[in-house]
Formats: sequence, structure tokens, C-alpha cells
Amino acid sequence: MTSPPEFPKRIEIELVSACNLNCVYCPRRFLKKLNGYMDFDLFKNLVDEIEPYPETILVLHRRGESLLHKKFIPMMNYLKGKFKTVQLATNATMLNSGNARAIIQSVSFLSFSIDTPQNFEKTRVLGKYRIVESNILNFLQMNKDAGNPVTTQVSMVQTKQTTKDDTNKFEELWKNKVDRIRIYEEHSSDGLFGSVKSGRPDRKPCVMPFYEMLIYCDGTIGRCNHDWNGDPIGDIRNSTIKKIWDSTALNDLRKQHLTLNIKDPVCSTCDSWYSKEGIQGTGKVIEK
Repeated sequence: MTSPPEFPKRIEIELVSACNLNCVYCPRRFLKKLNGYMDFDLFKNLVDEIEPYPETILVLHRRGESLLHKKFIPMMNYLKGKFKTVQLATNATMLNSGNARAIIQSVSFLSFSIDTPQNFEKTRVLGKYRIVESNILNFLQMNKDAGNPVTTQVSMVQTKQTTKDDTNKFEELWKNKVDRIRIYEEHSSDGLFGSVKSGRPDRKPCVMPFYEMLIYCDGTIGRCNHDWNGDPIGDIRNSTIKKIWDSTALNDLRKQHLTLNIKDPVCSTCDSWYSKEGIQGTGKVIEK
């Protein structure tokens, strides 16, 4: 991990930074004016540049709810068949037969961000559990009818209020319905994005500057999926993915990680880094 590959191995494209929920553990609560939507032409330009690299993992969410985008279905149709791995996460409140069909045709991995039935409406404020559950079950049936082209996951956030009984019930409820169950440890609860309460003192160089590029909905470039509000390190509207990937700003950030002399204001306070041995974060994953 001394030099980056020719092109990012993983690219996150934030379709929407707005959200229709107000989850109590979401880092959004520390931010204002997250109400953006990616321009459709910008999205198409990004897909066109990435298309010669079909092995690139494409992730279509970040700080907001992607299904809110009025052009969501045309976006899915535009990238259909162009990439081996396309990932999406949703709160499932907006999931219906139309966008579900588009997802099944274009996305390879879909994660539903939810909670236990007993806690859902207390933690995922403005959401209605029965509606979300019905939307998810309808999608799972559509996916099954199509031959299960989409790998599915449900995820919840574990906070200091979450009990062992909560996680057991969550696992029991979904274990025979989806391919994967994930329970994340709450992060950024102190307002520092990427921080976790357990802390991780054995810091190692993070692979993300060598592996991933994050493109916000306005075209500015973040460091990774834990960079929610840092100063941009580039702007795709007046550059290209390749030029930013090879830029002085990103190469300097890589050097900071390699030497563990991390002065970047976002990376220096982050505990959710990833090492070359694999994801070193916290949480639990259950797969079929």
C-alpha cells in the first residue's frame, strides 16, 4: 500500500444529501443545509468516466436518502449493465414497485437501514415501522421472483441504549429473510465524524485514500464515507476523477497515512479507519 492503483477501486456517488427521516443517532444532526440533489448530467458524466473500469465498485448513497431523487429511476437505467458491483442503502420509506424494479435491474447489493420494531419510531423519527417493513418484504418478494439478483442486508445501529435483547430480536426477525444482517456501533456521537466511543489506539495507515473516492452530490470530493463535512479536496465539476485521484492533495493525504503523521482535520479524529488487513471497524455481521 505505497502507491494507489490507476483508478479508484471504489467510488461513492452521493445522489442526495437530503433525508426524510431524523434519526437520533445520525451524524446529520451536527450539520445544516444537507438538502442537495446531484444533477442528472453530472451523474451521467461520472458514469461515463467510470465505465471503462467495470470492476470499480459503485456506491450510490452517503449522507441522504437516494430514493428521494426525482431522477432515481433514470439514473438506475443509465448505469444498468455497466458495472459488476453496484451498492445502495436506503431507509426504505420511499421504496415502491417502480423504483424496486429499477434497483433489481441495476443494483447488486441493497442494504435496508432500519431498527427493531419496538425502537424504530423512537430512533428513526418520522418513519413508520409497518410501512417500512411492508416495503422491504415486497421488495424481497420481487427480488425472489426475479431470481434474487440483488444481495440483501438489513442493518441497525447499536447505541448505549441498545440491549442484547434488542439485537437478538433483530437477528431473529430477519435471519431467514435477507442474506446478511449487520449491527453497527454508533459513530460520531461526539460531533467528530468517524469517531467511536470504544476508541482504537493502535492506529494504522488507512487504505481509503488508496482505494476509494467520495463524490458529494454537488460534485465536491471528500476523503471517504466518514468525511461528512470536511473541506473538499477537489471538485469534479472542473476536473475529472482521474485528475483528482492523481492530485497533490490526495497524494499528500496518502503520505500522512503512510507515515502516521496525520494532520488532516478529518482523518486525525477518525477511529473508523480501514487497514490493509481488512476492515478494522466495530460491529457485527451475520451472513447466510
